[in-house]
Amino acid sequence: MKETISQQFIKTPGMKQATYLSTFLRRYLSLGMKSFTCVALFLLISFESYAQHTITGTVINENGHPFEFINVSLFRSGDTLPTQITQSTVEGIYQFRKITPGTYSIKTSFVGYDSALSNVFSVSDSNVTVAAIQVRPGTKSLAEVTITGTRLFLQQSVDKLVINVQNSPLSSGATALEVLQRVPGLQVTNDKVLMAGKTSVSILIDGRSSQYTDIGSVIRELPSSSIDRIEVITNPGASYDAQGGGLINIILKHNSLAGTNGTISLSGGYGRFNHSEVNAGIRNYYRYTPSVSLNHRRGAFNVFGSYSYLHRDIFEINLIKRYLKDTFYDQKNFNPSSYGYHSYRVGVDYYLDSTNTLGFLITGFNRSGNGNFENTSTNYSQSSGKVVESLTSRNNQSNINNTYEINLNWKHQFKRPGKALNIDLNNAHYLFDNESTIGVVSRNNGTYTNYQKARNSIRFQNLKVDYTSPLNRFAKVEAGAKSSFARITNDLRFRQDEQPDPGRSNRFVYTENINALYVNFIAKLRRWDFQAGIRAEQTISNGKTGDSVLVNRHYIKPFVTLLATRRLDSNLAITFQYSRRIDRPTYQQQNPFEFYIDPQTYIKGNPTLLPQLTHSGKLSLTYQNLPFFSINYDRTTNVIFQYAPQQRTVTEANGATRLISYTIADNIAQADAFSAQLNFPITFRKLVSGYGGGMLTRQHYRAIYQGDLFDRSKWAYTFYTEINFKLNNTLSSQLSGYYAGPSQFEFISAGRNSSVNIAVEQKILNNKGKIVLAGNDLFHDNRTIGLIRFQDINFAINQYSSTRNFRLTFSYLFGNQSIKGERKRKTGSEEETSRVKLTN
Repeated sequence: MKETISQQFIKTPGMKQATYLSTFLRRYLSLGMKSFTCVALFLLISFESYAQHTITGTVINENGHPFEFINVSLFRSGDTLPTQITQSTVEGIYQFRKITPGTYSIKTSFVGYDSALSNVFSVSDSNVTVAAIQVRPGTKSLAEVTITGTRLFLQQSVDKLVINVQNSPLSSGATALEVLQRVPGLQVTNDKVLMAGKTSVSILIDGRSSQYTDIGSVIRELPSSSIDRIEVITNPGASYDAQGGGLINIILKHNSLAGTNGTISLSGGYGRFNHSEVNAGIRNYYRYTPSVSLNHRRGAFNVFGSYSYLHRDIFEINLIKRYLKDTFYDQKNFNPSSYGYHSYRVGVDYYLDSTNTLGFLITGFNRSGNGNFENTSTNYSQSSGKVVESLTSRNNQSNINNTYEINLNWKHQFKRPGKALNIDLNNAHYLFDNESTIGVVSRNNGTYTNYQKARNSIRFQNLKVDYTSPLNRFAKVEAGAKSSFARITNDLRFRQDEQPDPGRSNRFVYTENINALYVNFIAKLRRWDFQAGIRAEQTISNGKTGDSVLVNRHYIKPFVTLLATRRLDSNLAITFQYSRRIDRPTYQQQNPFEFYIDPQTYIKGNPTLLPQLTHSGKLSLTYQNLPFFSINYDRTTNVIFQYAPQQRTVTEANGATRLISYTIADNIAQADAFSAQLNFPITFRKLVSGYGGGMLTRQHYRAIYQGDLFDRSKWAYTFYTEINFKLNNTLSSQLSGYYAGPSQFEFISAGRNSSVNIAVEQKILNNKGKIVLAGNDLFHDNRTIGLIRFQDINFAINQYSSTRNFRLTFSYLFGNQSIKGERKRKTGSEEETSRVKLTN
């Protein structure tokens, strides 16, 4: 019998599978296709001859909710061994592909639950959707049962890449930001998360986001012990808010077992650095993270909660060299700081009956700390080499960020499987206090002190309704509405030598109302999956200082999403995606105040900013639900440059001049972004597993800025790998790393950077406990080295932080680890987390 494509692929050694794919593509390119578009269409059409049948169904638990990651086996009538075995997704959906005609049945199995068997059904000339299978808890003792199954670190579904964090040794004791560094297609440099081929990215937590919270601080301090998995969505569907070029959804760990159970964890970390470049000597940096999660379910009630604390010492160094005419400015910033970060989550689910569930959830993040930021600046005459001016400053900062959100939710599961109604009501309050005292000693102007205090009070509410209904066995429709309201008050007070400065103080009040309607159509037809949706959003925003109205906008925009997947055989599938997205300016970007970092550097807002719009297309090939090859192209108009550089010279009372540099957010460009990504498996028997890959990207910016044309583009490349070594049944290790070549980001021409990470895990206490030793960025090469040269702006920057560290983590599972309890859900705040970025 002739082998299928995937059978040939499976027999190919892991490191040579990329070569196989190339041969596979050349085989069909040789038929005369003249363009990439034609090749894509040909791949979609030419495999119609492989059209065999697909079996799809869902598994639900005793409460009628989706049962995730349960084993599902397909049996042909009369056989004792299964034809295929798979697992259900987080939505409880399973699928068997490439099924020949015959009579079949389906059986489920999961530790702590009785097996469930479907009715016998026939496969003849069409795909089959099996009626929902309900499983119930078993009555046998589970005391001697040990669960040994694990989820793959990477799993590709139709519309997103899922990164399973909790089984990864390298994630132990890390933060969310350090975990994101290892995700293919993402790059994290100096606390900024970039997605290949995207001009922006929004970060959600548990499916909800708030553009009003400081999401940068959250992911920088959120311990990985609180994270279950991360979803990377390059082209979100219509059910998601239209904000953001791509989405990163961080799913917190939800203890989902019945009875009383939980997890405890304790992690400590250490880093040692020589700061001779800023004359600060050798310093040690520490971190420690205790965390606990508990779950108790009895009868109709399920109570759950988790708490974690992270104490962390960190630093950031900025070495800046600026040139203007005859003057050379040599600036060194050393920013050490220490923070404590509390995160908590408490909730209850009440199962009214088999179709109705009420939920209450409180989530909070509290961060406080201080830093003593030291700056030295020496200005030289380039012609004579003499010092024109020198100054030193110490910026003593204290930060307090308090965030809480209350969520009420109701889910109604109709009797018809798959038909459901969800209603979420959210209320949140964020309070940010930043107090900064900058003492300056100047060679020309003596000593003076700048003092600034910023208080941001943010309140928002939203209501979200989602409805899902099957149309038939092969199609369903999703529809929903959302309305959100926000009021943000920013109060900035500035003094110099105890004298108030009204010119640099202000009170900015910003209100925003976003209303949305969406409809999404999903269908399966033979070997095709389709999804088409449209979302309309109305935005009403107003911003003012005193009686002056600076922002007054009211607009309605439609957003279309399309997705088509063609399953080539049981392992290979090709997917096309298109979406139109929006990035609204954050309220800080629109606030015209000046926030000083040191005497010669500040950040300024821009009330005239417009939203940027992006058209995005992606074509991808997956193998066994793993990302294999993809290309992505985005075109963005009205691009918001977060850090458009400007500078001015000021003349002091004694006649001396000083160069002042600042950045301002501005709509100044059109951006074209292209990316191509290749991933391949790395396997050797059962001892070695993992993946490797590479990305090729091109960023092209074209803008008229300060009267001149800024036209820059650059090809960039990144290579990465992650390999797992199973040394024995209880001892394993993990190695990961990446290397990124030079790139272009806005005005910055950035140099290369890299990172290498390693971890060793030992399981103990009958596999309920584990000890992990991990090292992050071993060679301390994750940094930004770049140049900006435009008009008379000419400066170089070398920026790096405390990315290298070593961590030791102990964790232990206790209680009943067998029966599912708490339901999985997301709340209604799906847009409101990623649009606020505060200065620490």
